[in-house]
Amino acid sequence: MNKITLDTYGQFTWSFGFLWHIETEFGNFEWSDPDYEGGDNTIKPCAPLKQWYKDIGIRIGRDKGTHMIRNYCGENVKFIDSIITGFAIKK
Repeated sequence: MNKITLDTYGQFTWSFGFLWHIETEFGNFEWSDPDYEGGDNTIKPCAPLKQWYKDIGIRIGRDKGTHMIRNYCGENVKFIDSIITGFAIKK
């Protein structure tokens, strides 16, 4: 199974808060942006975009385009793996 890296490109959608949805060829991920209160600079697996909206309680996000993860999230972002059941492992 392939994993995302700093060099992976993804479609970024902003939640108007500290959470971002990233759609990549390896799946869907959520970035917690440290530039906003509550953000911890982690990327973890999440639901596809429309379900993610429901999961975090918003109706719409803002498309911010396609970017390489390192260029949008920085070099120090932490990737959190998931286990088979889909729950995130806290590190």
